[in-house]
Amino acid sequence: MKKISNNALFGRLAQILNVVILLFFILSVIFLLKFDKENVVMVNSEPSFLKAKDHLHSVEHPLKQNQAEVEYYAYKLDTLTQHQAAVAKDKKAVKALQEDIDRTKKTLGEKEEALAQTEQAIADERAAFEPIEAEYNDMVAQTEAAKKNYNVFLCITVILFVLKVLIWAIWNYKNSKNLRAVCPWMEKATAPSWAFWGWIIPVYNLIKPYTFFNEVYEETEYALTDKNVIPADSKGDNDFVLGFWWGMFLLAVCVMSFFLFSTFFGEGPAFYKLNHTSVAVAAIVLWCVYLLMEIVVINKYNKMNKLMVDNEKVF
Repeated sequence: MKKISNNALFGRLAQILNVVILLFFILSVIFLLKFDKENVVMVNSEPSFLKAKDHLHSVEHPLKQNQAEVEYYAYKLDTLTQHQAAVAKDKKAVKALQEDIDRTKKTLGEKEEALAQTEQAIADERAAFEPIEAEYNDMVAQTEAAKKNYNVFLCITVILFVLKVLIWAIWNYKNSKNLRAVCPWMEKATAPSWAFWGWIIPVYNLIKPYTFFNEVYEETEYALTDKNVIPADSKGDNDFVLGFWWGMFLLAVCVMSFFLFSTFFGEGPAFYKLNHTSVAVAAIVLWCVYLLMEIVVINKYNKMNKLMVDNEKVF
């Protein structure tokens, strides 16, 4: 007699993890909204901060040129003064040199005055910019702190979700092995290892986990009806239930993740046009429906698994 294992424990673990995932996802969204509150203030203040910063840079721009000009004329004046002794006996040369010295002194005074004005303007602008910079830096610090809190709950949620997927894969693998033990035609069906590979291969993982579980579900149901363990007309709308469950998975995990990222972490159309609270509530609703639907699906299959174990002798 071929043995059929009772795999309900793994299904129940997945159900429990779904409840915990939902709890931490809701907490992560709450902290995301707290981060968003700080981030929106920072983003709205950024243009005025950058404008003030650019204005300070424009005021500071002439400083190096003014300093270079003062240094140049100071050096020139020093050179001309030292040259006086060399032309002391030539009255014309002395007169021309003195005129050059006078012009240089005048120009140097003008350049020093321009430098002083620039330095004073910079000092005034920096005094005005410092409180703006301090306020903006404080906003950045508060935003980063709120983001770190959100990241903690996000990481926990992701780790729990990956653990749930692993438990789900083990559960499906064992269910597939059960079918192969009692249904000869399952030897030509999808290999049990696809319970794991279906989640790993990029793009393919958008559909393979569903098709694999759908095959296991339908073949289990067929095996039970074939052995008259359950009535042949008891199938109901299982195709719709499974399709709805996977559709909610794609909406919650794939589509809503994109909207959350675009809305809360970008500065494109979604950030400015979408209502952030509405997006957060929609994400919670979608995840709630998806995770609860998965609990229902697991419960329905666990009942069939129990029937197979209880009626093992007929297989």
